[in-house]
Amino acid sequence: MEFGSAFFSSKLMHLYLSLVIFSFALGIFWKTFDMPATTPQGFGIAFYQHVLGHLDGRACPAYPVCSAYAREAIQTHGALVGSWLMIDRLIHETSDLGIGPWINWKGEKRLYDPLQRNDFWLEHKHEH
Repeated sequence: MEFGSAFFSSKLMHLYLSLVIFSFALGIFWKTFDMPATTPQGFGIAFYQHVLGHLDGRACPAYPVCSAYAREAIQTHGALVGSWLMIDRLIHETSDLGIGPWINWKGEKRLYDPLQRNDFWLEHKHEH
């Protein structure tokens, strides 16, 4: 295959147009990011919430939604423990769907699963 072939030019043009569209979309959503993009975890969650989440099409069945839960867990407990809590929620979410507790959120039945329901064991306070 030659460097200047029509196939290569076509693929390069598709890649370029994809990058242009991606950059345009990122520029539109960039101002609405509510986590500082200076941290990798902050940028990753904000990018998912405002760009990839809309393209994904799946809706999180819980309240708060999974990405908001992840953001709160990482902000509260740091990247390592917060990521573990996020993964734990994704794993136990399917089993909790059968038992609840449920709330009505914007007209939809959602599993109520706040961070405080799952991080109680991390508290260092001992009540006597």
